[in-house]
Amino acid sequence: MDTHGRARQQGLTADLGEADGQALPFDDACFDTDVCTLGLNAIPDDRAAVGETHRVLRPGGRLLLLGHVASHHLPVRLLQRLLEKAAVRMAADHQTRRPCPVLVSAGFTIEEQVRSRAGVIQRISAVKGRRSRSRARS
Repeated sequence: MDTHGRARQQGLTADLGEADGQALPFDDACFDTDVCTLGLNAIPDDRAAVGETHRVLRPGGRLLLLGHVASHHLPVRLLQRLLEKAAVRMAADHQTRRPCPVLVSAGFTIEEQVRSRAGVIQRISAVKGRRSRSRARS
């Protein structure tokens, strides 16, 4: 069953599309939620993409993000930096980005962040324009 069929079973509507994350072809404040899985690290200008996400989300809209990030363990982070040279050249895959400061500077409030896999995978839930509790787990 496709995503539209699963959404209908749940009583939801889903509109799927493809676009350049650095220049989204959507009106301001037109989405409730943006889900980005393993995509932000492949976009050349992550700050532009986060800014565009902020623009198209409604106030109180949610960003759910999963991606490769710089590990908080120094030996792992050093290895990531070595691997990143080849990963960026071959697959445009940045391994050592730090999305939390980018999200906060764009106007998101981080509600939850969870790291796994020696700190190289991070799951983030952030909200546009709402002050809320922030809790971090690693």
